[in-house]
Amino acid sequence: MLKPPSNTKAPKIQRLSVEDWTNGVVTAFDDGRSPLRGLRSSENMILDQDSVITVRHGTAKYGPQPLGTVLGELAEFRSTTKDGSVNWLACLQRINGKTKLCIAKGEDLAWQVVEGKEYHESARGHFKQIRNNLLVMNGEDTLSYLDIPTKKIVAFQKISDPAKPILDKNVGLTGTGFKVFYAVTFNSTVGETAGSPLLSQAISTDRDMWNGEKHNLSIKRPDSTEAKSWNIYCGVGVDGGGEPTLYRLAAALPMDQTVFVDNGSRSLDMSVPLPKDNNTAGPKATRADVVNGRIWMTGDKDNLFYVWRGGDYGHELDFSPGYGGGYTPVGNGTKEVPFAVRPYRDGKGDPKVTVLANGTNGTGKRFYITPTNITYGEDTITVWQVQEDTGADGTDSPDAVVIYNNDLLYPSRGGFNTTGTLPQLQNVLSTRRITNTIQDAISNLNSKAIEKAVGLAFEGRVYWALPVAADYNNQIWIYDTDRRGAWMKPWSIRADWMTLYNDNSGITHFLIVQGNKIVELSKGATTVDDGKPFNTSAQSGQLRFEETGRDWARVLKVVFVLLRPQGRINLTATIKTEDGLQTFTETRFFGASSSRTGWSEPGVGWSSIGWSEVRGVPETFNSASEEVELEVDEDAHWVQYGWSSSDPGVSYSISRVVFEYVNIGTKDQS
Repeated sequence: MLKPPSNTKAPKIQRLSVEDWTNGVVTAFDDGRSPLRGLRSSENMILDQDSVITVRHGTAKYGPQPLGTVLGELAEFRSTTKDGSVNWLACLQRINGKTKLCIAKGEDLAWQVVEGKEYHESARGHFKQIRNNLLVMNGEDTLSYLDIPTKKIVAFQKISDPAKPILDKNVGLTGTGFKVFYAVTFNSTVGETAGSPLLSQAISTDRDMWNGEKHNLSIKRPDSTEAKSWNIYCGVGVDGGGEPTLYRLAAALPMDQTVFVDNGSRSLDMSVPLPKDNNTAGPKATRADVVNGRIWMTGDKDNLFYVWRGGDYGHELDFSPGYGGGYTPVGNGTKEVPFAVRPYRDGKGDPKVTVLANGTNGTGKRFYITPTNITYGEDTITVWQVQEDTGADGTDSPDAVVIYNNDLLYPSRGGFNTTGTLPQLQNVLSTRRITNTIQDAISNLNSKAIEKAVGLAFEGRVYWALPVAADYNNQIWIYDTDRRGAWMKPWSIRADWMTLYNDNSGITHFLIVQGNKIVELSKGATTVDDGKPFNTSAQSGQLRFEETGRDWARVLKVVFVLLRPQGRINLTATIKTEDGLQTFTETRFFGASSSRTGWSEPGVGWSSIGWSEVRGVPETFNSASEEVELEVDEDAHWVQYGWSSSDPGVSYSISRVVFEYVNIGTKDQS
């Protein structure tokens, strides 16, 4: 009688599953060291929900299209009256050989050209609203602004530099041994002239030793019919020792006061030397920010190291010394040039005017500007002091500096940095690099064009438009702060500028400038940018079956779980066999099984369904998921997966990818 064979136990089927992509795109590691929850590459994808991966929104034209090429920033500003507020857009446009300021509302049919000033032919414009004025800056033209209530441009007029002052009287100081020098400047409503020729006077006693009751010099100012006030500067040196540096002695003297009496009791403000340039038509600033109600400007073409500040309340556009305005040299004469000003803080959390400077080799510095009151006798003056922050951290991309979630984020040629307070280091600002997982891609940024980079923070993500091996911003990279700082890149979108615009029905639009075109990210534009289809794809790294990477496995199949798929999608799995690489591909077409409402579809935008509905569930879908299986049945040392699409109208999210396999241990490959 034959003995029946004993039952053999079925091999255990194991699963290698990827259910989220928390690590985003990771390119700085070799394929074999790619994290399980990361991607080796992606194109036009974004993380969503709990780090599932999905297709980005496409773009569609928004609002009135430009009349010419947009130069620089597309800015939002607000007109506020007792009747309410109206939100506008502004930009410089090159129209028929002339650069003009143009304004429009999102719902308008055409842009309004604001006459009154013509701007530089190619300089990038920047804007900043202060009270009811919109400053227009481009680094080439002197300062001007749009008076928002009247929609008229105000361009400042330059006044003449003063002539040499006159010595009116000398009391008790006749003699030689020392020389005192005086110069005068005039103030307009916005700035200060260059210094006058110097008046020099031989004196018998050093100014520091004057007796206020017995010694004084009376200085008479030159005449002017244009000036609003005047300032006097002073310096003292040994007779025959040359001309010293003159510093401000008194500021904003009224024009009906023609003589200033110096009796030595007033000290010189050593933070303000005699100006060499006339800025009464306004500084040639490039960009600005508002800190605690005061405007701060950088990028003055004639004075690169100057950080300009506007005046006190009611005199915000007065950069003369009369009402707290003026300038502060930052990094003067060094290789660190002030590039951007932001309202930030120090390590203790105290608010500071923070200046980022660019240097060389991808480094730079940060500085703080703080006011200090100094009393001389009965006089109290405010001196703006510069303090250098620790570290060599700056930026080459001033328009890409972003403040988000109490952190300062900015790109440089050495990588993207964030500055903030670490939990283990109280009262100290620490800077760390946030591009370690994509550091190899930083070398592809065009250092000559990196100044054109633009940053924007919105709903848990920081978007950077960057020049990647190009002389313009040809890609957008996303840093996902809500999902552990994962990177998703690239989005193949040209973005000369990015801005958020809140239209007058309450809808927020993510707007992108592309030369002479303005588009918005739109849920209604499914894998099309302005009607043209774009590719979506992703590829994992090499996934191993256990930690050492030595085990082999019989891979049975790969299962892709897709959420709400629509359109033609290609799914691939690649395995490393004894004979080399094998690729298994499945292409599926999914019909339109879901209905969508989105930002740009007529009749179902945010304005019609309401804010609460949009912030909750602005879309409705049918069945949640579809599974696609790829049969493999091959021995593999490692596996990879990927997907792609190239048609218009494609939409999908990848919920998980599962490899089913049986472990077969190590193999002798000798």
